Amino acid sequence: MKHKLYVLICILSVTLFSDITAAERKKKKDEEKTSAKKENAYDKLFDKKSHIKAEGLITLHKVDGKLYFEFPLNLLNKDMLIASTITETSDNGDGLVGQKPMNPIHVQFTKTDSTIQLRLIDGLSITTKEGNDNIERALAKSNIGSILGNYKVLAYNADSSAVVFETTEFFAGDNKQLDVIDPYGANTYGGYLNRQSTFQSDKSFLEGIKAFKDNVAIRSVLSYKCTIIYGRSYIEYEKPLTILATRSIILLPGTPARPRIADPRIGIFPTGKIKYTNKDNRAKVVYFSNRWKLEPSDEATFKAGKLVEPKKPIVFYIDNNFPEMWKKYISMGIEDWNLAFEKIGFKNAVQTRPFPTDDPEFDPDNIKYSCVRYAPTPMANAMGPSWTDPRSGEIINASVYIYHNLINLLYSWRFIHTAAADPDVRVKILPESIMGDAIRYVARHEVGHCLGFMHNMAASDAYPVEKLRDPEFTQANGTTPSIMDYARFNYVAQPGDKEKGVKLTPPILGAYDYYLVKWNYSYLPETKTAEEESEILTRWISEKAGDPIYRYGKQQLSLILDPTSLSEALGDDAVKASEYGIKNLKYILSNLNTWFDANDKDYTHRGMLYNEILQQYGRYLNHVFFNIGGIYLNEKYVGDPRPSYQSVPKEKQKQALKFLMTQAKEIEWVENKELLKNFPLIGSPAYDIQSSLVSQIINSGSGRIPLCVTKSTPEEAYTTKEYLNDVYNYVWENTLKNKSLSVSDRKLQIAFVDAVVNKGTSTQSKNSIMIGITDNSIQMPDYVQQKSIEDFGYNTQYAFERLQSPEEVSGFGFLFNVNFNNAPEQYHVYYGILMKTKDLLQKNYNHPNIETRNHYRLLLRQIEKALK
Repeated sequence: MKHKLYVLICILSVTLFSDITAAERKKKKDEEKTSAKKENAYDKLFDKKSHIKAEGLITLHKVDGKLYFEFPLNLLNKDMLIASTITETSDNGDGLVGQKPMNPIHVQFTKTDSTIQLRLIDGLSITTKEGNDNIERALAKSNIGSILGNYKVLAYNADSSAVVFETTEFFAGDNKQLDVIDPYGANTYGGYLNRQSTFQSDKSFLEGIKAFKDNVAIRSVLSYKCTIIYGRSYIEYEKPLTILATRSIILLPGTPARPRIADPRIGIFPTGKIKYTNKDNRAKVVYFSNRWKLEPSDEATFKAGKLVEPKKPIVFYIDNNFPEMWKKYISMGIEDWNLAFEKIGFKNAVQTRPFPTDDPEFDPDNIKYSCVRYAPTPMANAMGPSWTDPRSGEIINASVYIYHNLINLLYSWRFIHTAAADPDVRVKILPESIMGDAIRYVARHEVGHCLGFMHNMAASDAYPVEKLRDPEFTQANGTTPSIMDYARFNYVAQPGDKEKGVKLTPPILGAYDYYLVKWNYSYLPETKTAEEESEILTRWISEKAGDPIYRYGKQQLSLILDPTSLSEALGDDAVKASEYGIKNLKYILSNLNTWFDANDKDYTHRGMLYNEILQQYGRYLNHVFFNIGGIYLNEKYVGDPRPSYQSVPKEKQKQALKFLMTQAKEIEWVENKELLKNFPLIGSPAYDIQSSLVSQIINSGSGRIPLCVTKSTPEEAYTTKEYLNDVYNYVWENTLKNKSLSVSDRKLQIAFVDAVVNKGTSTQSKNSIMIGITDNSIQMPDYVQQKSIEDFGYNTQYAFERLQSPEEVSGFGFLFNVNFNNAPEQYHVYYGILMKTKDLLQKNYNHPNIETRNHYRLLLRQIEKALK
């Protein structure tokens, strides 16, 4: 029995073994067949003479003008960025060489069956993972990524670790996510004109591929027809445009850097998120500050209080195409920031290097290199955008674009602001030391943006105006506490001040700039979470909240409410500073012939400077004008001493109006006859400015007041009625005194009647006031030379703005329009002033002076005609 059982077991074992062996043979044969099939498909794709291969993070193949990805399977579902850089262009008015016109897109590659998806990731929603697994699961389902491309797997590589698929259309087609045309380029006057572009597929193609261990680059020639429209007119019609674009793909860190929670009371660019947790009773909007990841290379030495280099310094490569003189000043300006980093323990944190000529991996269009690029364009500007990891706010790349015609802008600033006080700038070409210092300042400012720092337009308001004429103070502090302000050169300084030692230029870095670096880059290893870190950082700001040196004032784009947060302004008293500035303009105007008669035979240079004088005069008027109806704004936390908003005091508004009306009456100085007699025939700059000024005082000035009134106590409110009566008394001062009128008086009254008739006879009802910059600013005319290129400062890199909010203080970002829906009706006030003017003219109908009498009768006829 045992023997039979043993035999049976042996038979079964042999049978089973035979079956297993057969199955293994079959499996092996199938695998070999599959492998052969894969290898055949792979070889078939790339067995061509035209095949070009680039191995790196992703292996790229170019075959017969087509692009194939050999994509490692271990990179599936990994976070990446794809972005465009302009490598070459047929017209830099549509985008600069080296420019990255669009923000990078956050993507992941996924695999479903035999297809690969390229998915656009919306990283807006986040949560803390501890204890919030339910929300994590819900968010995962709510953010699967929109599919930008779905690609058939064409082959596997030899060891099946990567799949091959074609992506030609995405990188060489009309891809709006990777647009390479700058929407704010010079040809659109900074986005002012409307551009329409049509992609030309028959003139577009794949140009080349590069691959590195941490990123890849794809170059495509892209062609368009561009039409630019102004109103109903074509500025350009179907103009051909061709751009060689580099598309970079970079792998983001597997673990995002620990974010630093931003604070709206300090001027640092934010990355916004919506945070969901089980503990909070609502979804929260949170912001992370944009910053480079800076860590000490030797933590023990760092903790001992000694300077150490960071593990990974911030390196900027400087374009070899810059004029030779510029290069050293650009490098100096960038590395000036090390003064602030040394205060927090880092040495050589910011470094500069020329474009390498012996490094085969270096490519200025590669996203891994931060570069300062030279732009030969007539635009007069510079910009400093940066790219961030959208998950954390970590800055991973930054660029500085410096336009060639910047030197013209710097010349104009330096001359117009300081020629009265500085004999060294009364020349057509500034000495290298002066121009070099100005270039250095611009490079320093733009790299400040690359470090994550926003403009702080309130900085210069911290300094008393008279201190700007103090040699000791200006030598120590320059013109402003922050170079991130638009506080250029010292226009307050008067003739003789330089010889006394008054400094005419901004500081290398101001106290606020050191404060920015400390807040954004201090290494705080003792904290374990971003929330713990935030407690320290919040306290640092609260401790400085009452000190004007550390006050942050938003850049006001389409709305200007706060007169202490203006670009191009100096000092804490706009009236006093503008009086000093206008004195200097008069001095310069009266001396232009003396300074340039010998070397400006055709008056071109003096014509350009005359335009700049008028524009600068307009800035001084506007600095004062914005006090009328102005509201001081502050971001506020509990316990901070400043209120969120406060109306400009009535007396300060009255002082501003008095200054403006005095300027309107004394405007004749802008028509220097000895200068203008040699210019081409022009009209009357004085009257044009006067008319614009009076119109703005009546129309926009009174339009700004209602919101300000609602934020004032009744006794402090400067009402529209009181304001317009004050304007009336200034305009009709000599009429009320029964005096004969000068030409200037008559022009002023004509402008007044024109403005009041338009308002006082309107039947339009407005229950909402939208205050915007276009109807707030006093506009200055151009004479002699018409400007073809304006000074733009647009930066598409400005990050995440506040979500819809009823609050009047706008938090992070810029100050935009404030809807004011409770304005009392104003037209009866204008009508009252109009009737009051009519009565005054009737009383003076028979004035003894014939010119004055006829002037009154003409104005009276104009009013009566309008009333009918």
